[in-house]
Amino acid sequence: MYRLLIVDDEPAIVEGLVQIFQEREELDLDICKAYSAFEAIEIIKKTKIDVVLSDIRMPEKNGLQLMDEILFYWPSCKIIFLTGHNEFDYVYTAIQKNVESYILKTEEDKVVIGAVTNALMKIEDELKNNDLVDKARKQMLVMAPLLNKEMFEALLLGENVADLLAEDLFAGQDLKLKGDSPVLILVGKMDCWPEGMSYANKRNALYSVRNLVEQYLPSSMINEDIVYENSTIVWFIQLSSDTDRFRNEDDAIDWGSLVTYLKGILESVQNACRDLLQMDVSFIISRGAVEWDSIHKEFELMKAMMKKRSAAGLKMTIMDLGMTNEFFKVEPAKVSAYSDEFNKKLRLLEKRLDEGDEQQAEIVCRDLIGSLKHDMAQNYLVGLERYYMFVLVFLAYINGQNITERIKEHRHFENFAMMDIPGDWLTTEAFYIELGKQICMEKKEQVDKGENLLVERIHRFINENLGGDLSLARIAEVVYFNPSYLSRFYKQLTGRNLSDYINTAKAEAAVNMLEDMQVKINEIALKLGFESPSYFTAFFRKMKEVSPQEYRDSIIHKTRK
Repeated sequence: MYRLLIVDDEPAIVEGLVQIFQEREELDLDICKAYSAFEAIEIIKKTKIDVVLSDIRMPEKNGLQLMDEILFYWPSCKIIFLTGHNEFDYVYTAIQKNVESYILKTEEDKVVIGAVTNALMKIEDELKNNDLVDKARKQMLVMAPLLNKEMFEALLLGENVADLLAEDLFAGQDLKLKGDSPVLILVGKMDCWPEGMSYANKRNALYSVRNLVEQYLPSSMINEDIVYENSTIVWFIQLSSDTDRFRNEDDAIDWGSLVTYLKGILESVQNACRDLLQMDVSFIISRGAVEWDSIHKEFELMKAMMKKRSAAGLKMTIMDLGMTNEFFKVEPAKVSAYSDEFNKKLRLLEKRLDEGDEQQAEIVCRDLIGSLKHDMAQNYLVGLERYYMFVLVFLAYINGQNITERIKEHRHFENFAMMDIPGDWLTTEAFYIELGKQICMEKKEQVDKGENLLVERIHRFINENLGGDLSLARIAEVVYFNPSYLSRFYKQLTGRNLSDYINTAKAEAAVNMLEDMQVKINEIALKLGFESPSYFTAFFRKMKEVSPQEYRDSIIHKTRK
């Protein structure tokens, strides 16, 4: 899915173009609109834009001035200008600046559609020809020094930054970041590894994501990054003191606008990973910039939020912890790490239970029980320790993962002393296999519930903001989703397009408002986000097969009868 921004100071033209492209479902466009260059700039600061269709002559700031802003934020954006017959100077300058196309306002609709279609095809071709993954793999040879990695890992584990820098090992370390300025933390994690993927290929994928982010981040965002525990990428970001972007009037950094822009960049990274690596990646952003000695505490919270996102079965998410959200409320959780073969199997059991995979959980459980029997016979104390570790995997789900009373009642826990040393291994094995099945069933229900809550949340936001910004980018921001993925995910869950739901909600709201004879039709249009009454009339006729006035007249006629 690509995003089209339509800009014109005449609402009728904007609404007409919106309608034209909404009807072209095969283009699969997320359409944004603006009625001035200033309104357009606010949109491009917050949202990744692929194609802009703009009037070249507008009051206060014209299309050429707007173009400079667009290309600063989104250099690969394709710009198409709408122009009049007598604007040769504008057109000539536009051509010099490498604008994609310009169209006379007198041209037919098919010419406008053709220009946008060609721009989209060019984006597709550039994506195929610009082998970002190969470039990223070559850049693996230029990795950050090992000491940098060790130092940042120590910070994540809670070491004091002053103590670290005082040690001979890290003294004089050449860091790109300033030690006396706070940092924004960004965490990225693959949503799911393909079955059987080798360790080397996983590392390649992680470094590819790493370098894709590096390529998309502007030079004004200085950063250091590390791969943490071979599964997670952590970036530490500061804003360059040389840029005047993302600053308030008092020259303080506006972290809110910087994070909003960063989310647009991460959308591009996610889409590139899906297209080029065939893998999904999710991101989480810290609660604004944090001081260096608070990095550990913030990172623990971010890990816990990632774990909850994973438990809900959500993919391609962009979570901004700086935004209050009741959907993801967790406290930081401590995670133990193991190294030997037995504990690798424990982690695999946890993974299978997290995924709700009953069959694989049973296989791993049987394998672990077999290992425990052997360990207990060979070395009682080692076997005892490992048995307790095995039991704690299940206790963690029962006590810490919102497992319902149904599981506890089903297995009659009071009749089974989980922490006692098994006397009958067959009975023990049967107990834990059945318990694992119940946990897997619960996990699946939680995923389904999470998906239903997500749809409800989307619907609630739409119905509460029928007159506001209902672009895919805005809705995705509310639910922490990649906008492109949200559109497909919503259709997968509901069987309908998100735009269809929005149109239906607006049409039903219009019907209710039209029954109130005191409210003028043009007022209803404005309340529902239609700047042009004529476009509202066309929209209503398309949805209800009558005009708003005809519908209101029919109500009056029925009342008189």
